[in-house]
Amino acid sequence: MVEDNTDVRSAIAVRRWGDIAPSHRLLEQLDAIFFEASGTKTFVDPEARAAFRERWFARYLAQYPQWAYLAISGDGRVAGYLVGALDEGSGFEDFAPAADDYPAHLHVNLAPQFRNRGIGAVLIEAFAADAQRAGASGMHVVTSADARNVRFYERVGFRERARTSVNGRELVFLGRSLADT
Repeated sequence: MVEDNTDVRSAIAVRRWGDIAPSHRLLEQLDAIFFEASGTKTFVDPEARAAFRERWFARYLAQYPQWAYLAISGDGRVAGYLVGALDEGSGFEDFAPAADDYPAHLHVNLAPQFRNRGIGAVLIEAFAADAQRAGASGMHVVTSADARNVRFYERVGFRERARTSVNGRELVFLGRSLADT
């Protein structure tokens, strides 16, 4: 169970997806954060955009609601979210051995005005604590090797465990053990 963790510095409350009544306004805010944070900005058609949203965001809310967390600001805005799963591979064959040691997978994104305030770390720690209690040995993210978020993940305990190239793009598998959490 996620406690009502409030980050004093930024007055953010972390809530589980299942503890919040979804509304049209809430989903619009989540979609805005998701698409703004995504490296993919253009789509060939609305169906491609919807499929992208489903693959990287919406399916987690539907299939793993217990592993979805929202950061809510004092005025009720969504500052960010974390969605994840306890035992989901990276989707890349080169990363399969690392995923055995770091099976829990997550995606965390924040609205631009809420970045660099420690909110992403609060979301990750909520997920890490719950994942550890559920028996996960580690957690991982996959991102571009040159993405701005690599330094963030390193600051919150992730380390590069594997690297591969896909269509000329360098990807890194960043893992964090939950044995010490």
